[in-house]
Amino acid sequence: MQQFVRVFQEETVIPALVSKGGLLDLRSVIADITPETIASGVLNEIKSATLSPLAGDVRYLAPIDGVRQIPATGFNYKKHIEEMKVPTPTEPEVFLKSTLSLTGPFDPISKGPNTGVKLDWETELAIVVGREAQDIKADDAADYIFGYVCLNDISDRATQIDAEHQQHLVRAKSRPTYCPIGPYLVTGIDPMNLDVWTKVNGHYEQQGNTSDMLFPVYEMLAYFSRHMRLVPGDLLATGTPPGVGMGKNRFLADGDILECGITNLGNQRHKILP
Repeated sequence: MQQFVRVFQEETVIPALVSKGGLLDLRSVIADITPETIASGVLNEIKSATLSPLAGDVRYLAPIDGVRQIPATGFNYKKHIEEMKVPTPTEPEVFLKSTLSLTGPFDPISKGPNTGVKLDWETELAIVVGREAQDIKADDAADYIFGYVCLNDISDRATQIDAEHQQHLVRAKSRPTYCPIGPYLVTGIDPMNLDVWTKVNGHYEQQGNTSDMLFPVYEMLAYFSRHMRLVPGDLLATGTPPGVGMGKNRFLADGDILECGITNLGNQRHKILP
């Protein structure tokens, strides 16, 4: 397992590798962590012994820059399907979030100026695509995955469903700051036994495990590749476990502290702003 991050220090973006002793500077190997860096394969050959420690305070950024697509799905955890009282899907749902909704793992989340916003949380495991994928098989999907990040699919439920009960997923999930990711971009882990959790003001709202997925990670990647061309650096959000605010009619308020995390992928912390 390797954990990569991007941090900001002294007006400079620095790619780094997480080690037991702190952060190791990757600038001797790469300029930044981008889709092009991932596609090149250079991050698969990193030797920590050749890297220098990174000292001083840093601010964590989204762990990959230049993401081109954020495909996503919903209702992929059996217990979440039960809590929302919806029919069990026979195939994955497909939608997209705007890449301009991306933000860092500790940045504030802004509700925005729309009236009546019902801001909700959805902590999700996101696949980081490692190579171009089109019409692949689930048995081969692991070869197309670079790693994984923690992604919170922030959603405004007020704009998600209209008066005719039709879903409008893109408009509900694409405002700036509605897609925090990180802090770690992690390689070399089993994606199907990871704890996923969310807290609001210190209280657990979501506690699940990726083993509860209806459509496992490799099946999900193969399915999406049959409907769209996936390229290195794409983030495929794989759905959220039970405990979303919509299921409780409880939403985020100004000043709330939203925290979330996934095993090995690190923890996020955000303040909710108007």
